[in-house]
Amino acid sequence: MGAVGRRVAVYGGDERQVERFDLPDVVFFKSSRFGGNGELRRFENAIRSGTICEVIILRKWNGHAGTSKVRRLCRQLGVTYRVE
Repeated sequence: MGAVGRRVAVYGGDERQVERFDLPDVVFFKSSRFGGNGELRRFENAIRSGTICEVIILRKWNGHAGTSKVRRLCRQLGVTYRVE
């Protein structure tokens, strides 16, 4: 999965969504609907810090603005992402 200390991040919904993924080191970030805009800023900072190696965006649980922002940031930094 990459270097030690690098994780997969799931963005969207609430903590119950993480149970769908059988991954060893997943960090979860709530969508703005569930966690406010502070959660999105925290997520952006985690991506910029280099500790996130892949992002999974849960489309059903996010607004267009948040999803677009995360996709753009991932492309800029070369972080792999997928939208489900």
